[in-house]
Amino acid sequence: MNVPSKTQKQWADIVTGRKAYELKFLAAKILLGRMIHSLGPEPSTEAIKEAIDQLHFIYSKNESSPSAQADLHTIFG
Repeated sequence: MNVPSKTQKQWADIVTGRKAYELKFLAAKILLGRMIHSLGPEPSTEAIKEAIDQLHFIYSKNESSPSAQADLHTIFG
């Protein structure tokens, strides 16, 4: 599965913590933990966009990883 576009709603849901998934890709799990904590309960649109950019980049960079692929299937179906 290719990494979906940053415009997919699931990206915003996951970086803000609105939706939680059982992720397998360790780097993404660590990054998400920090993001959700730093964004807080009322993140700005710009902060969400930056978080999406970072998470999208890490999945794009590791697209061939089996654990990253598993996460993409979990999040985007």
